Amino acid sequence: MRGWRLLIGAAMIMVAMIIGMGKVLAQQVPLEPRFSEPEGWRWGEFRNADGARIRYGWIIPADPIATVVLVTGFGEFGEKYFESVRDLTARRLAVWQMDWRGQGGSERYLANRQKPFAAGYHHDVADLHQFSTTVVRRPPGGTIVLLAHSMGGHIGLRYLHDFPTTFDFAVMSAPMIAIKERGGIPLWLGRAMAMIARRLGFAEAYVPGSGDWAFKADFKVEDSNVSQDPVRYRVAQDYQARKPDLQLGGATFGWLDNAFRSITLLNEESYLRAIRTPLLMGTPQNEQVVQTAAQDRACSLMGRCEQVRIEGAKHEIWMERDEYRRQWLAAIDRFVAARLQRR
Repeated sequence: MRGWRLLIGAAMIMVAMIIGMGKVLAQQVPLEPRFSEPEGWRWGEFRNADGARIRYGWIIPADPIATVVLVTGFGEFGEKYFESVRDLTARRLAVWQMDWRGQGGSERYLANRQKPFAAGYHHDVADLHQFSTTVVRRPPGGTIVLLAHSMGGHIGLRYLHDFPTTFDFAVMSAPMIAIKERGGIPLWLGRAMAMIARRLGFAEAYVPGSGDWAFKADFKVEDSNVSQDPVRYRVAQDYQARKPDLQLGGATFGWLDNAFRSITLLNEESYLRAIRTPLLMGTPQNEQVVQTAAQDRACSLMGRCEQVRIEGAKHEIWMERDEYRRQWLAAIDRFVAARLQRR
């Protein structure tokens, strides 16, 4: 019997080693050059009003025509956008990118750094204001643009409401104005569950179905609900495998409750009508994360919003197939050129 136990134990160790080696090999697959850090990119950090360390990066091409402040979606980080940064600098746009508190290379909230959390989006608005007005360098009188995706778009809209004069105009892809139902759970029930869990002291607990980040060796493009590109869909996972500090798990009840409460505020008609900054909104039509109808309504209420609907594209337009991504870049080119001519 003891011999069988030793044999089984050895077999289990070998299986674990094989799986581990598979993960290591997967993590060592080189990224294509377009996803690597651009030449001239620099990293930095600042301390926000709470004393937390906020990471940022920047690159300034020769003779820039404008300065872009880039903020990302839930769980994202600067490295994921290196290809897009190349596209922007090729258009002579200086890029300054900030990782939100609690994700990417910025300081996390909880002892388990895998767990996302939020102290309220007003804290993120304050961090964005500090970054944009005291860290970002732009020529005196130069044009400054807010470029935001998903959750970053949500925070960005709140920023434009509170600080209407910082940015000359804004570009947002799939802003998280409202989220879609997930797992067949009605939104009202999800909202109630998140609120009750927070009040009962479970704000730091993962919502059902979520957990710490894990490498998915068999992750296929068909499994992605945000991208259909056979390479771009897994760039984030590949970076997180190489840089464990970038890893982030799924939503906690605290994060979700904060999101629901902020969504209620943002969707007030008077709140949206008060946002007057010129804005280009990109709305993917094969959306599986946020509500497109909420984007349609918001853009119609904001007095200076232009909307481009991209048929067939999923949530992450910047990480989508070229046929969708080209449409988005062309829309940005037209919008930026028109705004610069009016200045």
